[in-house]
Amino acid sequence: MSNKVVSNKIASNKIESNKVTTNKVVNNLLDKSYSYKHSTEDTAIFSNFYLLGTIVIISLIFIGYSVYYYISTSSQLDLKANSSYYGKDITTYEPLFKETANTITDCVNICTNDIICDGITYNSDTKYCTGTKNGQLRNETPSYIAWIKPPILKPDTDSNPDFNKSIILGYTKTNKTINGISIKNPYALGFFAYSFTMTIYYFYKNYGMWRHVFHKGTDINPGTKLSYQSWENLVKDIPLQTIGVWLAPFTNNLRIAVTTTSLSNINKGEYNHAFMQKCNCLTSECYITDMPSGKWVDNSKAGDDTNSNTQLTKYIEYFDSDLQNIPINKQLNIAINFQGNNVEVYYDDKIVKVVKLDGVPDTKNKTSLYVMNDLTFGGEITNLLYFPKNLKLDDIRNIIEIKPKTT
Repeated sequence: MSNKVVSNKIASNKIESNKVTTNKVVNNLLDKSYSYKHSTEDTAIFSNFYLLGTIVIISLIFIGYSVYYYISTSSQLDLKANSSYYGKDITTYEPLFKETANTITDCVNICTNDIICDGITYNSDTKYCTGTKNGQLRNETPSYIAWIKPPILKPDTDSNPDFNKSIILGYTKTNKTINGISIKNPYALGFFAYSFTMTIYYFYKNYGMWRHVFHKGTDINPGTKLSYQSWENLVKDIPLQTIGVWLAPFTNNLRIAVTTTSLSNINKGEYNHAFMQKCNCLTSECYITDMPSGKWVDNSKAGDDTNSNTQLTKYIEYFDSDLQNIPINKQLNIAINFQGNNVEVYYDDKIVKVVKLDGVPDTKNKTSLYVMNDLTFGGEITNLLYFPKNLKLDDIRNIIEIKPKTT
């Protein structure tokens, strides 16, 4: 190998060596600069008292909320082992509800959604969940567990003293019957309102049949199944509904029915045989029927003794347009507000339907109210309310606000 080639190779190696050395120096300088820069920024951050104060306040808020959540959750789950919570007078005690529940948590949730319920008794052997108002703790066998609703979960009804009087039913997912004697007639004919919360869990239950939500009217014998595909057959067997609420056979649409009374062939004040001479056989005074003035004025307005053709007609009216698509697996509050022959329907305090009826709702009866009779929909009803007067928009909004305070 020549001396020239060796010299070039040595020179090339020196250049590469210097290049590597230079890169190391540059990288070290960059690393020191980066460390210094961030060290300076970190120092600047901790020297900013306003920023530090904000961080401390946010931290305290999160800590406070965590403590509150822990305490409130613990109070909700304060289960009483080997205990029951039934009425104070056990001889006259009637439960608010008695339903099956797979777990104690399911039982607690039922009571939480029921604004009347103050506590529950759960039997882990039979899976029965019993709800109670104004109950009392008692010692029981190990299969019993009790839970008392804490104040934080109870709705505030102080601002609406009439609210408790309006409660017909707190919770049900099975058929219930409410005696009509406990339901007041409206203060004014045709002026009343219903409100309830409906939750559909299993849409296909009793699919293909008119599914009963509730109705007040025609009596239903115990054990009777309302199996109807035809609406005409349904109203033939249940002609009195003031009101009736049904879920459609093949869709999640509501139909609201109401039995009304109207006047037909109304007498407008004219006689069938006007301008006929009539005389009183006792006084020999005569008059011309329907004569408004003059010598022969009809002062008695007795007419010609013919019967008027005016008569009362009673039949079922219903409406279901704009009441489609009840949500599945979601609570929906429905308010039905009657004002004479006008009806308003609200979904979660939003008006969805206004109807003008041909007649006035027939409310002069003491018939019972039937809730979720067989065949019914797959779900539950909570907080069924009745008001013997029409509601204002603020009243309907208050109903939405007065609800269980779940966390």
